[in-house]
Amino acid sequence: MKAWVYEDYGCVNVLKFDSNVAVPDVEARVLIKVVSAALNQVDAKRRHGKFKATHYPLPNVPACDVAGVGLKAGCQVRTLKWEMKYMGNINEKARESPKQFGSLAEYTTVEEKLLAPKPKNLDFVRATGLPLVIETAYEGLERTGFSSGKSILVLNGAGGVGSLIIQVFTLQQMRHF
Repeated sequence: MKAWVYEDYGCVNVLKFDSNVAVPDVEARVLIKVVSAALNQVDAKRRHGKFKATHYPLPNVPACDVAGVGLKAGCQVRTLKWEMKYMGNINEKARESPKQFGSLAEYTTVEEKLLAPKPKNLDFVRATGLPLVIETAYEGLERTGFSSGKSILVLNGAGGVGSLIIQVFTLQQMRHF
């Protein structure tokens, strides 16, 4: 399969296009036909070697945000439907369980719990932009312990994370400014 790969840490020029990369093994994961992948700031930092202690082994296929179609399931997958459209961020708990394969490839594997159905009103490209932003907004709210009846001031509420925090607060009937 085709994929972008880097074998050494460094600037963008360490990324190489390889048309002969093995399709990742499904094991207990879902095989996704990648339609869209997103690179984030954390991907660039990893490529530069900023997180060597917790980074995935080299060579590495970068990117964690993905939108695509489920093709095949591993032995522990229970609820996903094949040929359904999904989105997800495949980098949960990188320290304990690093991703096996990034999304900047034709195919990737993802744990079932890290996928969500792609919203029907979004194309694949727009859906790919959501996972890390949703994760960041949710984790921020979770860490602060906010609950119904409380108020919050959201600075930069027009940005990706801020706008999602406002939506969550609105759904949970919390006050935001």
